[in-house]
Amino acid sequence: MLLFCSFLCRLFEVEAQEIPPTKSNQNDNTKPKGIAKSRADLYKRTPESPAYWECLDGSAKIPWEAINDDFCDCTDGSDEPGTSACLNSRFFCQNRGHIPAYIEASRVNDGICESECCDGSDEFDGQVSCPNTCKQLGIQHRQRLKELERLQTKGGEIKKDYIEFGRQKRFEWQADLERLLIELTAAKQRVQERKEVLEKAEEKDRILRQDTKKERENRSRALKQRITKLTQQSQKYRDQIDTLLKILRDLKQDHNQNYHDMAVKTAISGYDEFLKEFEEEKGSRQDESDDEEKGDEDQDDENDDDEEEKDTINDAEIKAKQLQGSLPTADESSYWDIISDAIKSTLNGFLETFGLDNIIKFSLSSEQYQKTDDSFKYGQSKEVNKAREAHKSAETEQRDMEKRIDEINGKLERDFGRQNEWIKLDGQCFDYLSGDYTYTLCLFDKGTQKSAQDYSGTNLGSFSRWTGADSSDHPEYYLSQIYENGQRCWNGPERSLKVIFECGLENKITSVTEPEKCEYMMKMNTPAVCPDSPFDKKSKNTNAEHQEL
Repeated sequence: MLLFCSFLCRLFEVEAQEIPPTKSNQNDNTKPKGIAKSRADLYKRTPESPAYWECLDGSAKIPWEAINDDFCDCTDGSDEPGTSACLNSRFFCQNRGHIPAYIEASRVNDGICESECCDGSDEFDGQVSCPNTCKQLGIQHRQRLKELERLQTKGGEIKKDYIEFGRQKRFEWQADLERLLIELTAAKQRVQERKEVLEKAEEKDRILRQDTKKERENRSRALKQRITKLTQQSQKYRDQIDTLLKILRDLKQDHNQNYHDMAVKTAISGYDEFLKEFEEEKGSRQDESDDEEKGDEDQDDENDDDEEEKDTINDAEIKAKQLQGSLPTADESSYWDIISDAIKSTLNGFLETFGLDNIIKFSLSSEQYQKTDDSFKYGQSKEVNKAREAHKSAETEQRDMEKRIDEINGKLERDFGRQNEWIKLDGQCFDYLSGDYTYTLCLFDKGTQKSAQDYSGTNLGSFSRWTGADSSDHPEYYLSQIYENGQRCWNGPERSLKVIFECGLENKITSVTEPEKCEYMMKMNTPAVCPDSPFDKKSKNTNAEHQEL
């Protein structure tokens, strides 16, 4: 029965199409229900219009009267914009005083007042009465827009500071990089130079440390020769002293005591004092020599041949220094100081009188014996250690420079935003408390989750890339980041963190959720994503109007 009625209706409609249009229907410019004003011309019938209306996808031609007849004729649903006949059609709510909106056509005349249609136009069959709340909603919406405009304007000003900071920081990095590259060249040269110094010192030390038997024998022989020479020099001075003492002794015995010569008396007095101290010192030296010989006899005879030979060399060195030290020096205040002032002038004149000045030659100065001979020092480890420390210090300096250069190159290559506005936030960390966990985000580094119960930390992932859009040219590209390769969940995937940024006056995490297992989502406010230009209210208000079917 329904099919028959539908057939009759179609028949009458076809017949009506064949009747020439009258004046009244030619001027009927009323647009169908559910059509946006911007699309009204697609449904407008004029005297020049064809007899049939063509579906927007070109799938069929239907009578004009079949538009919004509650029967779906077009595959794209374009013939039923104001009814629920086509499941793929959408109904336009004009919502005067507020924001226009589209809803699914299936929700038209369903007995429910849709929130998207604040004017109630979606329920026009009279089953329910939907109040028109667009005026109140419009006022609230405009207040929110005004607040959003204020927020974005202030946020944009803060973002300008971020941009300027990023520009200066990038300039500093570039300057530091150029300076470090120059200094690195010099540092490498220092490393090479100090390496050569170290190698020479090590080679010298190696040669000096070659402890072969032949070298020890040669060294021992040289020391013995030195001891012999020093002994001969010491004996020479003793002989000269004995000659001098004999002369003074004869002078004391043979001088004319009736002749009162004050110089002679002074010399004889000095001789007596000298002789007393000389005998005491000679006895002391003999005791020391006896002690040394006794100590030598008590040494351990169980050392091997090499050790005995080394001890012999060391003893020879000590003996040489003792002999050298036994020679008279200008700094000693012994008998030389006593007789020098008393008999110097008398002795010189006396020797000249008897022609002995050419036989006895003695110098009170012995500076030539004051120098310590270091030619027999064993090894050069101190020199090698010094060279090694210098080389190590140069290498450390070079590594530090190379590490700093790598860090700067990494920062220069990283994408910090279209205008480097994100440099300001590089490495800064922010916390968010949620239940028993504290979430921490260190931008461009990593995200962590810390338990308040056992204070254990969980790595949620390290910075990977921007994910706001596929291309950096897209305006939403820098609105999202992904942090990957975090700690693996038990019997699950590695943890990851997606961060969504929204315009705000301060850098603050606003929420953390886990929509999927081990996949976390964090929302954060920051001035870095605030728009550069003032908020465009008109574009927001008309956005719904430009959505096409």
